[in-house]
Amino acid sequence: MKVDDPGDSGDYSKEELELLLLNIPVGVVIEDENYEIVYMNEFMIRVFGNNIGKKCYETFAGRGTPCETCAIDEIINKGVDRFKYTAAGGSGRLFEMTAAPLHRPDGSQLVIEIASELTEQKELERMKVDFINVVAHEMRTPLAAVIGFNDLLEAHSANLTDKQKRYIENIKINANKLKFLIDDMLDLADLDAGILKLDYAPVLLHEVVSEVLARHQDLIAEKNHTVDVDISMSMAIDCDRQKITRVMDNIVFNAVYYTDINGDIRISADDRGDVVLISIADNGVGISEKDLARIFDRFFMVDATLTRHCDRIGIGLTLARGYIQLHGGEIWAESKPGEGSTFCFTLPKYKIGNNK
Repeated sequence: MKVDDPGDSGDYSKEELELLLLNIPVGVVIEDENYEIVYMNEFMIRVFGNNIGKKCYETFAGRGTPCETCAIDEIINKGVDRFKYTAAGGSGRLFEMTAAPLHRPDGSQLVIEIASELTEQKELERMKVDFINVVAHEMRTPLAAVIGFNDLLEAHSANLTDKQKRYIENIKINANKLKFLIDDMLDLADLDAGILKLDYAPVLLHEVVSEVLARHQDLIAEKNHTVDVDISMSMAIDCDRQKITRVMDNIVFNAVYYTDINGDIRISADDRGDVVLISIADNGVGISEKDLARIFDRFFMVDATLTRHCDRIGIGLTLARGYIQLHGGEIWAESKPGEGSTFCFTLPKYKIGNNK
């Protein structure tokens, strides 16, 4: 199938555009309103075979009827300007599909889809996770010995100098930081495997917030932040306290770290019936729209230098999302550069008689 004459195409001729589509290292496919494939570039033909004239759902999904989530339906019938989804190809290959409308001179509409392969990216991600899991397991035993012997030193430190006691305290602080990282990495593996279990119990929300704020008090004081907490002393949630403390810890740390000196941070909770809506807002640097779409992705960090300054490796918000979803809740973020960020999540409210 030849590409329709693009008309005024700037510096490119019709032949040059056809050559570009043939050799571009991504897939290009064009379909009509009847789900019929009217064009495939060389990339798509290599992956799926030459299926011009056939139905897209037969070629790409192996179905006899249109897909539940369909780019043609979204673009042509619902009028969406841009639609993204993930699709599987042959031999386990995975593609990110981006669809957009393509208007013909006669006024009719086609759908053009660009397919970018994710297989290598997913494989690299899997290798990262596997490596981290191996390292985490191998580190657990020697770290337990360090913590154990340091606790023994602390228990017999009455006759030690103040300097020696500070050394013991520093070992304790940094060993515990490392323990948190290892626990996070192993939890991520359990989340991926679908085997992470929650230990539900009634928890007073203000106690969790107080614990987290105390942990970051030095940084809060250093940056002279004002922290406003608007949470009822009696508000209780039904949750795994350790997991939700980690959620709160990651979000509060980000709010403190990414807010300039003399900033304002507000932590609030709203009773929504069966759930509690928790919000953590700051007036910090904010997050760009491009980065906001990726902040819950594993290993993604808005500030890549952060890992060199503290105990963060880019899985904190990934875990936060996993923990919240495991509780049956939702988590999301709203932000604009220069205007700050607000992270929100829901958790089940504790009610007398709750059974998990």
